[in-house]
Amino acid sequence: MPVVRGETATVNDALFAETTYHAAYQPLRAVRTERFKYIRRFSDYDRPVLANCDDSASKSILVEAGWGEQRVPEEQLYDLLFDPNELDDLSANPTRLQILSEMRERLLEWMRATEDPLLDGPVPEPAGAWSNNPAQASPNDPTSAPER
Repeated sequence: MPVVRGETATVNDALFAETTYHAAYQPLRAVRTERFKYIRRFSDYDRPVLANCDDSASKSILVEAGWGEQRVPEEQLYDLLFDPNELDDLSANPTRLQILSEMRERLLEWMRATEDPLLDGPVPEPAGAWSNNPAQASPNDPTSAPER
């Protein structure tokens, strides 16, 4: 409420985000501060998970242009002050190693505090749920749904 009442501009110095499943398994965790965003992929699948994007004309154009063959790095770091469109991944930049280390640690602390199941390894589908294979092109492709 302090933000709504105009008493302060911020409440938290960092925001955390996560996804584990959408249409397919895609475990990602992220932390964003006012200046930086750090994203970590927790899967061996290193390409875009196309099934997590609804079929559309835009998706067709991107897939035809090779979107499904792009590599997704395990880590990404962006300086939102100088790169608000997140075009320049700084995770391999030697001048940003300290920031990368700090953001990694912040994310890990949050995962521990929230008892994130990814800390114990891959997260299985919940009982009774089903999902697409990450390599599938469409959320409309057959899933790993249990026999009924």
